[in-house]
Amino acid sequence: MSGMSTAAIISLGLSAAGTAAGLAGQLQQQQAQQQAAAADAARAVYQAQVARQNQNLTARQADEALQRGQVAEENSRRETRQRIGAQAARLAAQGTDIEGSPADILGDTAAAGAVDALTLRANAARAAYGYQVAGVGYGSVGVLETTRALNPIESPNYLGAGASLLSGASTLAERWRNFQLNNGSGR
Repeated sequence: MSGMSTAAIISLGLSAAGTAAGLAGQLQQQQAQQQAAAADAARAVYQAQVARQNQNLTARQADEALQRGQVAEENSRRETRQRIGAQAARLAAQGTDIEGSPADILGDTAAAGAVDALTLRANAARAAYGYQVAGVGYGSVGVLETTRALNPIESPNYLGAGASLLSGASTLAERWRNFQLNNGSGR
């Protein structure tokens, strides 16, 4: 009976050691998952910051595109006025009356200049719109990454470690009960 008692004690000890090892393994796995989740969250925070910086940059680029367009439009209108003035001066120097066909020439120059100025304005607006659209995209990425950082998809939990501990404890308790019954102390 003493040999049986020693074997039972060794069995109980091995069960307890197995339970402890299983629990330790589960805890290590949970810790690794937590570290991975923390690294993913840190990456998401970084990506959100980059996206917000890109969004701010594209907003500035849109403003600059509109300002450049405004300057180009003003320069074009000024050049058109100068062209019309030069044409009127040449016509006047030739002694041409600025009625009829000469007036049509000046009108055509003014119309062409207006089209050029409006084209410059439209091109600037299109460029600014492109930057604004890109900025919205970056803003969406920033929101997504911030959400990802705040709500990790796989948040670590200790269910696996708890299940391992319960399973091992159940096995250990059953063996303890059998040990007590076989040694006569569980009456």
